[in-house]
Amino acid sequence: MDVGYLIRILARRKWLILAAMLVAAVATFFFIGRKPERFKATVIVSTGIVNYKGINSDNSDAFVQQYQVENAFSNLIELAQSRSSIKLLTIQMLRHDLQAEDSGAVPPFRQGHKNLSDFTDDERKTLLTEMAGINLDSISDPSFRKEFDYLLDKIARAYGYDHDAIRRSLVVKRRAETDYLTIEMITESPALSQYMANEYVERFLTYYQNLAVREKRKKVGFFSELLLRKKAVVDSITELRYGYLRSRALPSISKQSEDLIAQISDFERAKEMALSRRNATIASVSKIDDYMDRRGARDAGETRNRIAGKYDTDEQIAKVRELTQKSMETGGKDPEVEEELAEAKRQLEESIRNNARNIGKPREKDESKRTKEDLYKERVSYDLDRIDAEKTITQLDAKIGTLKSRLSGIVVDDEYSTNLQNEEKRAQEEFNTINDQLITAKLDLSKSESPLSVAENAQLPEWPEPDRQVLLSLFAAVVIGTLTAIILFLLAYMDGSLQSPDLFKRYTDNLTLLGAISAVPTQGLDFNKVFSSNGESSRFVLFRESLRKIRTQVLQEDDDVHIFLIASTKSNEGKTFTMHALAHSLAANNKQVLMLDTNFKTRCRNIIPTGLQATVPC
Repeated sequence: MDVGYLIRILARRKWLILAAMLVAAVATFFFIGRKPERFKATVIVSTGIVNYKGINSDNSDAFVQQYQVENAFSNLIELAQSRSSIKLLTIQMLRHDLQAEDSGAVPPFRQGHKNLSDFTDDERKTLLTEMAGINLDSISDPSFRKEFDYLLDKIARAYGYDHDAIRRSLVVKRRAETDYLTIEMITESPALSQYMANEYVERFLTYYQNLAVREKRKKVGFFSELLLRKKAVVDSITELRYGYLRSRALPSISKQSEDLIAQISDFERAKEMALSRRNATIASVSKIDDYMDRRGARDAGETRNRIAGKYDTDEQIAKVRELTQKSMETGGKDPEVEEELAEAKRQLEESIRNNARNIGKPREKDESKRTKEDLYKERVSYDLDRIDAEKTITQLDAKIGTLKSRLSGIVVDDEYSTNLQNEEKRAQEEFNTINDQLITAKLDLSKSESPLSVAENAQLPEWPEPDRQVLLSLFAAVVIGTLTAIILFLLAYMDGSLQSPDLFKRYTDNLTLLGAISAVPTQGLDFNKVFSSNGESSRFVLFRESLRKIRTQVLQEDDDVHIFLIASTKSNEGKTFTMHALAHSLAANNKQVLMLDTNFKTRCRNIIPTGLQATVPC
C-alpha cells in the first residue's frame, strides 16, 4: 500500500472519523463535568537526605553521590506509600469518624456506605474498642491479629479509608531537585484533605522515628529487663547472707572473731602469769620445807649431826668411789652414772664443808632467831597462793576452751559468709556493668533525632483542583480519531480486492500493470473536449493524464505490432470506453488501431498469449 492509497482511504471515511472524534469529545466533556470537585492539601517535609544537620552530624555528608540521593528518596517514597504507613492513617481516620458518630460533638468526615461493605453494629463496636487501645505514637511494627486486620479492612472499605482508596488519593514525590518531599492528599472535602494530609504526615514521621530507634529501644528494654534480674539476684544473695548471720546471732563475723581472738589472747597471758605464780609458790614451799627440815635437824641434834657427819662423809666417799668405779667401767658414757657421780661429789663436798663448819664455826645468831612458827606461816601463805593460781589456771583453761570452740564455729560461719559475700560482690559487679550499659543505651536513644521534619503543614484548600475538561476532551477526540484511522487501515489491509498495483501484481503472478484510469461520466461525452488542452475540460484532466501515461508506455515498445487485452472481473467497469479512448489517443499519434469488442467470460484466460500486456481501469 502506498501513501496515496492510505490518504484516499482516510478521505473516503473522513466523515466517519470526524463523527467518532466529536462523539468522544462530547462524551468526555460531559462525564468530566459530572465528576465531583476534588480538593488537594499539600505538606512539605524536609528529609535531611541531601543536607542532614542532626546533633550527630560530622560533615561526613559533604559530598554525596547522586545515585545515593536518588536511591534514598526512592526508598523513602516507597516506605511512605507502603501498606504499613497507610494502615496507621486508616486506623486514625476510622477512629475519628466512629468516635464522632458516637459522640455527636463534631461531625464525621464520611459516613459508612454498607452497599460497599456490609458490616454489623457489633463489628463496628468491636473495632472501635480495639482501636481505642492502640497507641499510634509507639508503633514500630503495625502487625495485628488477622481478625483485627480483616475487620479493619472491611469497615474501612465502607468509609473509603481502605488501602486502595487512600492510595488513589495520596501522591508522594520529591520536590524538584531539592531536599524536600511533597505529600499531597486529594479528597472531595477541603477539611478532609487538610486533616488527612496533616495526620498522615504526623503518623508517618512518628512511624519513621520508631523504625529508626526500634533497635535502640529493644536494646534499652533488654538491658532494663536484665538489670532487674541482676538486682533480684543481688538482693536474694544479700538477704540470704544477712538471714544466716541473724540466725547464728552473728551481726559481724569479722568483728566478733577479732574480739574472741583478743579475749583468748588475754586469757592465755593470764594463764601464763598464773602458771608462773603457781610454779613460784611451789618452789617457795619446797624451799621452805627443805629449810624447815634442815633447820629442825640442826636444832634437834646438832651434835648428832656432827657425829653422823663423819659417817655421812664416809658414806659419800664410798659412794663416790663406787660411782667412780662405774664411770670408769662405762668409760664415762652413761649419763645417769655421770649425773649420780656429780651429785655424789657435790654432796661429798657439802658434807665435808658442813662438817668443817660445824667443827670450826659457831652457830649464827640470826638463824637461831627464826622460829618454826614463822616458817610455817610463810609456807601456808605460799601454799594458798599456789592453790589460787591452780584454780585460776583451771578457770582460764575452761574459758579458753569455750572461746576456742566458739571461734572454730565462727570460722565455719565465716567461710560460708565469705562465699556468700564473694557471690554478692560478683553479682554486684555484673549489676554495675549492666547498669552502665543501660545508661549508655539510654543516652544513645536520647541522642537519636529523626532527619524528617515538617517544613510546611497542609493548609485548607480554597479552590478545587482544575478538571481540565476541554483539554481532556480534545485529547479524547485525538485518541478516538487515531484509533478509528488505525481500524480503517486494518480493514483496508484485510480487504482482498484489487485496489492497487501491488495487489494486481501479487494476484496475477507479476503481470505488468500499465496504469490506472479514473472514471468519467459517459453521458454526452465528446472526445474533443476530453483531449482538449485549453483548460475548458478540467474534470477530464486526471483521466486524460492517466490515459497519456498508458499511451506513452505503449509507444515506448520496440515492436511495431502490439496486442493489448483490456479485461475486468466485473461488468460495466469501462473496458469498452477505455479501449475507445486509448484507440483515439493512438490514432491521434498516427497509429493504426484495430479494436475487437467482445466478451470472453471465463475462457478469456485461455486465449491470452504469453507476454501479453493488459490494461484494467480502476
